[in-house]
Amino acid sequence: MKSKGKVQILIILLILIGLGIFAFRGYQYWLASVGSISEEIIPDKEAVPEEEKVVEKEETAPAEKAEEEEESEEILLPRVYLSSDRLEQGDTLLIGVKDKAGIDKISGEFGPEKIDFFKSATGDWIAIVGISVKKEPGKYNLNINFSNNKFGKELNIIKRDFPVTKLLVTEELEKKGYTPPKISENIAKKDNPSLYEVLQIFTPTAYFNQPFIYPLKKIKVVGKYGSIRKSGEVALQHLGVDLDAAMDTPVYAVNDGIVRFSEGLINYGKTLIIDHGLGIYSLYLHLNKFKVLDGEQVRQGDVIGLSGNTGYSIAPHLHFSIKANGSSVDPLRFIKTIEEEMGL
Repeated sequence: MKSKGKVQILIILLILIGLGIFAFRGYQYWLASVGSISEEIIPDKEAVPEEEKVVEKEETAPAEKAEEEEESEEILLPRVYLSSDRLEQGDTLLIGVKDKAGIDKISGEFGPEKIDFFKSATGDWIAIVGISVKKEPGKYNLNINFSNNKFGKELNIIKRDFPVTKLLVTEELEKKGYTPPKISENIAKKDNPSLYEVLQIFTPTAYFNQPFIYPLKKIKVVGKYGSIRKSGEVALQHLGVDLDAAMDTPVYAVNDGIVRFSEGLINYGKTLIIDHGLGIYSLYLHLNKFKVLDGEQVRQGDVIGLSGNTGYSIAPHLHFSIKANGSSVDPLRFIKTIEEEMGL
């Protein structure tokens, strides 16, 4: 009986031990459950869910859109182009303003001089500024005004060296009364005053809307622009270019315009002047014949006269000049600049 009682006691102890172990494991499981719920309830404030990042991008989109609109507005602002910001005496400055915003009015000044603009075939605003052969070298301010905006730049005018040559007079010319002093007197008191009377007229519109062409089919320079011709105390600056041309070679209008002058002068011979508008004139000297007369409208490429040897002239040729805003400019450089830059 005693052994049987011991067995029963052992069984009871084993059952109690098993119940104790079961209860302890249940308690651990309960603690683990409580801990996991706490982590879900208290989120990590440093972490940003992907959905929230997407929302943030959408919220900043209006600001980015505003930037894009500002950039598009900048693109619509007028853009100014210059043929050069480093110019020599006798050069031509072409100013182009690309207009995408619809400018109604545009004005400008180069130093103290007013600039006049016109609209080209491409819709851009263009101004042609002549740099006088006698303009003082140095820095000048360029200012352009359009709508509520302005453009300003400092341009440098550089001294140009011109060759010095002899003022020639043949025996035949001497017999006609041409001597160095007389040539100088005729220019100062007779020929130039006749030209200035025409050249001071300003036409506020442009008759042309295309680049200029050369006045002859073949261009060969026999007398350089700006050269200083001297004889004793007499010194004359050549404000045009002499082009080789046999007698009665066709001379062409370099651009559209109105004939303002067609007369014979003492030194310059038979002279023809075309007004192209906006203060731009082309001059053709020593002609043998006129093909057009005062007041006639001409188109680019029209035959306006035949070359000759009239006035103070050593041999048949064409003296060709360009006046821009009252300034004598290098005519060949003028044509080249307009041709290269007018299509801006």
